[in-house]
Amino acid sequence: MNDWKLLQMIKACGWPLAPELVASDANFNARLDGGLVPLHWACAKGKAGLVKYMMQHGANVQDSDEDGQTPLIMALNSGSFQVVMLVIDRLKALAAPPPDLVLRKRLIESFSKSHTDARNRLAQTLKDWDRIARKTGAT
Repeated sequence: MNDWKLLQMIKACGWPLAPELVASDANFNARLDGGLVPLHWACAKGKAGLVKYMMQHGANVQDSDEDGQTPLIMALNSGSFQVVMLVIDRLKALAAPPPDLVLRKRLIESFSKSHTDARNRLAQTLKDWDRIARKTGAT
């Protein structure tokens, strides 16, 4: 992504700090002013483009905040299906353990009234994640 596009994305998403803090060489899991973590902020705000960009540049989707909330929980709380799926897809690629029953239930309930395609995609993704976990022993 060129600098102009990056600056436009940062401006459009409402990032509250200096743009250089989300440059491609930044640490997106570092705690900044007031404890703000760029990846956590982007997940909590449902900023799909910024989440995708940060993950492409090394953001750790397994890094929880000081209260123990993970980027997946933050994405779920934002209500953004796209961000939830971005985080899940990255977690699957890392062979991370699938969500526990409580989180799985929240995921399903949160998107139960979504479009049929979204519900089906989430259901299939969770099945795939379980299959990957059985195969790699990450359960």
